[in-house]
Amino acid sequence: MNSFAMIFGHCVWIPPSPKAALVALNLFFGIGTTTQPDITAAEAIIAAQYVARGETQVEAQKEVASLNACFGTYEVPPENRNHPKDADLTRLQNTQTPNRK
Repeated sequence: MNSFAMIFGHCVWIPPSPKAALVALNLFFGIGTTTQPDITAAEAIIAAQYVARGETQVEAQKEVASLNACFGTYEVPPENRNHPKDADLTRLQNTQTPNRK
């Protein structure tokens, strides 16, 4: 039984292999996957790991789609957003909040 799991957004994902876990982590954070061909290649590696574990190609593609759905449930905290408008709002909120000690 695999005792390793990863949390992406609101989901817990049990990778089919350590290689798939590493690829998924890189995919989630965008490490080395900046273009659509990079993303497609990473998804193919993850799917291949499911197939190597004994699942069909269709089942593997469903698992990859499910993983992508998990990625989509992640909510970036406002203070970590790169959008300048969001950063300005966060800075404004921080200056308007009185410091209480």
